[in-house]
Amino acid sequence: MEYSFEQFVAPIREINELTLKSLEKVSAIQVKAIQESTDVSLNALKSAADVRDLDSFNDYLQDQIATAQSVADKAVKDAQKISKLAETYANNVKEAVEKSAVAV
Repeated sequence: MEYSFEQFVAPIREINELTLKSLEKVSAIQVKAIQESTDVSLNALKSAADVRDLDSFNDYLQDQIATAQSVADKAVKDAQKISKLAETYANNVKEAVEKSAVAV
């Protein structure tokens, strides 16, 4: 059986497409996280500018504690999403390699 160039590059093309899709998804998560981080920072600066006395300073600090917890929770969720994407990517690449090995 003759092994054509198309048969040779097919698994490479499939793996490249899987890689591109995975990178797009991870990049989207990262861009969203950067935007959210920027928003949190700007809101913190605006809130700090509104501190006028001890009570407003205490309110500011309490708000920052809650915000920090929220940011940490979001980071964990994002890490879990990226981990799941990596696992899916690895499984898909493995399947592509196995499929191409059988075709040879």
